[in-house]
Amino acid sequence: MQEDSDGKFKLVYEQDEVYTLPTSQDELTVGGKLRIVERRHGVVIEWRCGEDEANGDSDWAVINSAAVTFTHHNVSDSVEISTPRRNVRPINIELIDLRSYKIGKEGSLVLIQRDGTTHIALSFRSGSISCFVDVLKRYRSIKRSEKDSALYLVMDKKQANIDDQLSALNLVPSRRGPSGGGGRGAILPHQSTHQRVWGFFNNMKRDPYSTTLTTLSKFYDVVCYPGSLKGTGGRDLLPVSNVLRPSMFCDLVPGYEVLTKKGNLSERPDVDRLAPLTHDDFQTYVDDDGRILQADQMALKERIFKGGIHPTLRRELWCFLLGHHEWNATHVQREEQRRSRENLYFIMKQQWKTITTDQENRFTAFRDRKSLIEKDVNRTDRNHPFYEGEHNANVALLHDILMTYVMYNFDLGYVQGMSDLLAPILYVTQNEATAFWCFVGYMDMVYRNFDMDQSGMKQQLKDLQVIVQVVDPELMSYLEARDSANFYFCFRWLLVRFKRELNYTNTLRL
Repeated sequence: MQEDSDGKFKLVYEQDEVYTLPTSQDELTVGGKLRIVERRHGVVIEWRCGEDEANGDSDWAVINSAAVTFTHHNVSDSVEISTPRRNVRPINIELIDLRSYKIGKEGSLVLIQRDGTTHIALSFRSGSISCFVDVLKRYRSIKRSEKDSALYLVMDKKQANIDDQLSALNLVPSRRGPSGGGGRGAILPHQSTHQRVWGFFNNMKRDPYSTTLTTLSKFYDVVCYPGSLKGTGGRDLLPVSNVLRPSMFCDLVPGYEVLTKKGNLSERPDVDRLAPLTHDDFQTYVDDDGRILQADQMALKERIFKGGIHPTLRRELWCFLLGHHEWNATHVQREEQRRSRENLYFIMKQQWKTITTDQENRFTAFRDRKSLIEKDVNRTDRNHPFYEGEHNANVALLHDILMTYVMYNFDLGYVQGMSDLLAPILYVTQNEATAFWCFVGYMDMVYRNFDMDQSGMKQQLKDLQVIVQVVDPELMSYLEARDSANFYFCFRWLLVRFKRELNYTNTLRL
């Protein structure tokens, strides 16, 4: 065991001269070390560039500090930000968060996390990927994807073993449609064992008699010989009690199926969008004292709905739309409220900043939320110019606002996904206290998304089921046949309002 700043650790693999592969001609190749380390909290995969190793205190390697201007491609959404041109982040992945990796034709390695984060490609100048994979196999089971020969799935060894046992038993075979494709109710050949088992239960609902007879005929040898099961080649399988248990259906192996067939949808109606609301347009809704009267509020909201807001006006109007400013307040009243809320914000911020280490050690809920926030903000929008770079002040503000919200609403506290909702607000408002109160207003709208029992999200998914059933019953039947009618694949879309599915320009517009 060796010592570092985090305490004891064991270095089980280290490879020098592992270089990043540039994604464009302007980028530089950066060399570093790839490691697999056993730490107190688990096994971690790390890559750090040579400069990081030399400096010892850098989270990012700054390759080129020349300032550039970031401009959205959409003319109406142009925003200029001065930022460092090129930064390379170190890679730090807990092994339980590694979903898969890809090996390129040139022998490059791309690591992919469970949340979809895809890291920069790494190239081995010395050594080989096989040594890295051999060490990886000590901790996890690795299987090549049936859909992509370059993709390797990383799974828990115990769960992978259960999959193998079920496959060897061949209790639930995969079936093909008439022409080799999946027909209605068919299980596609590339589906995992878990998915085939659920397909079996789906068939049981439709035709319990035939399905039961077919399965029992295959299960006969198993139930007649208790104890260890014999698979192909005479190898021992798991006992029946270990194989057939409810928990084996949890933690499905991530996989995707591309749908290419369009449903018989009616033609989309032509919708005339208005131009984005400008400052001059906005002034027509405001009286001389700065009020927006009740009669004008709905007209203004409808105008925004039909055309959006010009980027230069977002900072002001988001304060109204997110509840920081009152519509019928005067300029003077809004300024007084702004100062009052700013003072209140910094009072709450001081509350958590003055909690001592001794207090924190006896405040488990606070400590856990603080740890989760620190972990999340360090990976929120770090590729966006506003949040990228070493020691970025905006990332620190993101952290402080979320910590202060914990003090403001400790019942709700912090839940993963909130950082994604706050990041665009801070980017638009460019002010710590203003961003906090706008975030408070936004959370008042979407707090049901973060219920502990997920009742708010479940209701939205049920609503989505109803909509799809009406709009495209053929697609609904397709999803039902593949046990996807729960629409769990839409969970992230709804939770953070498509924040991770759209580019920043469209995120702000939405």
